[in-house]
Amino acid sequence: MVFRKDAGASLGKSGEDAVAWDYGDDVAAFQRPRNGAPSASPTMKADVRTVAVQRALNRALDEWWRRNVLPSNDLLRDGLLVLQAGHDLDESQRTLLLRTALARRRGVLTALRHQTDPERTAVVLEEAILSPTQPLSAEELRKLQQGDEHSAEWAPVLTELLRRTMDTDPMRRNLAAPALAVLTNMPLASVALSQAAMAPAPWIEGEGIGRREATWLRAALVVALLTIAALLVLWWQRSQSPTDMVDVPAGQYLISTWPEGEPTLVDLAAFRIDRFEATVAHYRACYERGACPWPASPASATRPNYLLDRAFADFPMINIDYDSADRFCRFMGKRLPTAAEWEAAAAFAPASGRMFRFPWGDEFAVQFANNAATGVGDTMQVGSFRPAGDSSLGVSDMAGNVAEWTATVVQEEQPKMLVKGGSFIDDADALRTTTAVAVALRTATPWLGVRCVVDVR
Repeated sequence: MVFRKDAGASLGKSGEDAVAWDYGDDVAAFQRPRNGAPSASPTMKADVRTVAVQRALNRALDEWWRRNVLPSNDLLRDGLLVLQAGHDLDESQRTLLLRTALARRRGVLTALRHQTDPERTAVVLEEAILSPTQPLSAEELRKLQQGDEHSAEWAPVLTELLRRTMDTDPMRRNLAAPALAVLTNMPLASVALSQAAMAPAPWIEGEGIGRREATWLRAALVVALLTIAALLVLWWQRSQSPTDMVDVPAGQYLISTWPEGEPTLVDLAAFRIDRFEATVAHYRACYERGACPWPASPASATRPNYLLDRAFADFPMINIDYDSADRFCRFMGKRLPTAAEWEAAAAFAPASGRMFRFPWGDEFAVQFANNAATGVGDTMQVGSFRPAGDSSLGVSDMAGNVAEWTATVVQEEQPKMLVKGGSFIDDADALRTTTAVAVALRTATPWLGVRCVVDVR
């Protein structure tokens, strides 16, 4: 297969940089014959080739995640041919093709025309515009905007992203400003830098203060502001970090018995529990070091490439059975919580010494958790309902999002493990802190995840 440029479809100064390509007869390799075709053989060949490309793109997604390596030019070409032939690729595969096309300056407009998510498209375009090695120029962006009939969907999102960069990232304003001028159809001088940022502060360069002193004062002010900003970012990252753990004090806790019975006082030693459910990114670290097996499926309830798409790195890990969950916790230097420990962390209110029915209190609140009534139908980023949905101790997502494995065994005909917390498919009753479900050890589903604990010595 050989690329052939569309007339007048160049991108950038070089004639080698192509926005769109005329694939000619190459597309036919992936097209099914129309009704009445004399043989089914071309159909079978087209389907086989398309499936092969889809599988290759899944492997490429894994390489992109693990090693930040983009697909080859051949796979870029074949992926675009599949789209040109009318076959479907999922969102993450289309996004990878666009990112690769922008990096290689090959087939960019073709990839862009087949995007289905304006927000993702805008994020990938912003990455290209702000690239430190090969930034997408304003002229290239103009050609893309003019050539893509869906640009009215992604252009406003990209405009907002670039404006945010202009406000918060002085080092990359020179890259963002020309693109923003194209998108807003304004002169570059009007958007390059805000007048407030450019104008000298009257209280700095005023009577009795020379220009040199004013320059030093402005520099000192910038350094101080950047230092404060860095400290705030560090604080925010630590407060949001999925590696955070919450202390649960030693004591007697009124723990429910399973499946029916009166609550029982249980003595628990002090322990720490993960503030958040284990994320896809953390489990992948375990997998890539050979300590955890690959999950049963890469798909979530509605996202085919959930575990292959970096967009879901901070979403809860799913599709892992009991052994995988246990191995993950041990890899992290932790262990699975018992059902009693899990319930104490979810229900205990230290101010009153009570055990709540739900992590946030005794009354169900649909807006405090990702549950069936929320209508999402899939996982959400961990900590999405902080702080309102947290337990009194500050543990997030103890109701809904995904249910979580515990280390408590139920002796029935076959040993099963108790699972706590309920998930995005459950109603209020299943989200109670006292609720537990007995699940077979080999169960691996999109609604089941894990969080870990460590003992306090």
